[in-house]
Amino acid sequence: MTAVGTNDTSEVEGGTAIPRRIPEGSLLLAVALTMGLVLRLAPILVSDFPLRDGGLFVTMARDLRNAGFAPPMYSSFNAGDVPFAYPPLGLYMLALIPGDPITTERWLPVVWSMLAIITAYLLARELTEERTAGLAAIVFAAMPVAWAIEGGGVTRALAFALLLAALWRVAVALRAPGVRNAALAGVLAGLAILSHPAVGPTGVASSLLLLTSRRSWRGSATLAGAFVVGGAVVAPWLVFVISRWGVGAILAAGGAHHAEETLGRFLTVGPSWIGTLDFVLPLALLGLVVVARRREWLLPVWVVLLIVVPGGEGRYAAIVWAMLAAIGVQILIPPLKALGAVRIGAGVGIAWVFIAALLTGYARFPALAPTIRSAMAEAGAATPPNTRFAVVIDDPGMEQPVLDWFPTLSARISVGTYQGLEWTSVEKSDEVVALDDRIQAGQIPPDVDAIFQIKGGVASWRRIR
Repeated sequence: MTAVGTNDTSEVEGGTAIPRRIPEGSLLLAVALTMGLVLRLAPILVSDFPLRDGGLFVTMARDLRNAGFAPPMYSSFNAGDVPFAYPPLGLYMLALIPGDPITTERWLPVVWSMLAIITAYLLARELTEERTAGLAAIVFAAMPVAWAIEGGGVTRALAFALLLAALWRVAVALRAPGVRNAALAGVLAGLAILSHPAVGPTGVASSLLLLTSRRSWRGSATLAGAFVVGGAVVAPWLVFVISRWGVGAILAAGGAHHAEETLGRFLTVGPSWIGTLDFVLPLALLGLVVVARRREWLLPVWVVLLIVVPGGEGRYAAIVWAMLAAIGVQILIPPLKALGAVRIGAGVGIAWVFIAALLTGYARFPALAPTIRSAMAEAGAATPPNTRFAVVIDDPGMEQPVLDWFPTLSARISVGTYQGLEWTSVEKSDEVVALDDRIQAGQIPPDVDAIFQIKGGVASWRRIR
């Protein structure tokens, strides 16, 4: 690895200090972490509430506390029909941290998101080289699609960081096969799945692809061992869920999460969610040309694979796009050097990356306004328990967060809230999603007692029977 950078403290030889250089990758990683922290904190600090969603997980954390940390049969969320089958790692961490889980949901996802920058760097360094890994970490840190700083990031961001760590150790294990490396990769993979089930397909597909790039009999055996260890880590949770709700709960949840990130969204807002100001796509296309000319097919095939794998083309593909973009950046360095404009180019590039990501972060990660939260609490306080509400929102971008938080903040039922129902059955989940679509179209079900409505950012509610 090439090591360049600023001078550090040094040893003394003959009374003369010998400069020691800080590795370039470490410097670039420090830049990535600094910029990443500022970008993630920007939307968080303007609100006193978790960004976007997280109501379901707050309720489940409270359920765990109330049950003495033994998982109840069902969560008290909404109508009380959400099975307590969700992977436990993130939920137990949320429940075990002292204080109000709502407060914890403001800052804990940022911790996991920052950890993901480090594990993304380690994965990139294993697959490329130090400078490319450092540049990839900077690009990755500025891709809002990879942040997962919403309240629900207490599980999603944790799972993502663990997924990247697992893939890093899989790559290491394939380079240096052995029992210890297999065990570590397997444990990390199992913990990722115990945080969020959506990482499973991406993790398996990516591991098998890495095997094709580092093929050996020992590597194949090591990867098989990692799968066995990962399965052993996940097995107690699977046995628990199947013993309570049957294998149908696992199958239903496994088939539901693919809708979270669609190919249509990717084609609309690009690989980083930034849209027209997206800096990743043009740089990645340059990188794609470079690796194609070198006949290095791992990264291009990986991108295509994650577009095909359900849910893979969004957050989970971010590090692959970042590595391609980092390769593309290095194509621009020689002509900038020839023009004597490396510093200017770097400054303009960093400013572009930062401003584009900052603006997107504010737009993509809003929190419920205090007036809306107060109106939810008031609606609950003024109505009897088990009152059934139809929740109507005129802003499609806030529909999911409002549906998620209403049952938690009001302690009343939202008939169109579908969060958590993916653990019941595909039919029931789809039925409630369709019901919500009708409610948002103005078709209020006859069996609801009241309507909670947000129009133009103003919340109101009324009884209808």
